[in-house]
Amino acid sequence: MNPQCARCGKIVYPTEKVNCLDKYWHKACFHCEICRMTLNMKTYKGYEKKPYCNAHYPKQQFTIVADTPENLRLKQQSELQSQAKYKEDFERNRGRGFSIVTDTPELQRLKRTQEQISNKSHSHQNQTLKA
Repeated sequence: MNPQCARCGKIVYPTEKVNCLDKYWHKACFHCEICRMTLNMKTYKGYEKKPYCNAHYPKQQFTIVADTPENLRLKQQSELQSQAKYKEDFERNRGRGFSIVTDTPELQRLKRTQEQISNKSHSHQNQTLKA
């Protein structure tokens, strides 16, 4: 027994059958829900068991966090802590005019790379002068 098409409801014969999203479709009926562009197994994107093209695939939307009294209190508290920390750091470093950057492995690697580039350009200049 041949199944019915998920789009048009007519019988789908094996030569024209697309089995996708737990349903059966005629090849011509397997199209984007929005623009009706014909899709295939490589070009479709499924959302809620319906086919979409890449351009019309529904985007996930972020949920909104309600401004409950507790959330407002936490937000205000974190802003106050941030301001206090910033002021503390500012007062501690006032008058220094510069900040100390620690030698992290990444900074050491960058420094070596710059030195290698600098050495290559110097040796290239020396070769040019000798010639």
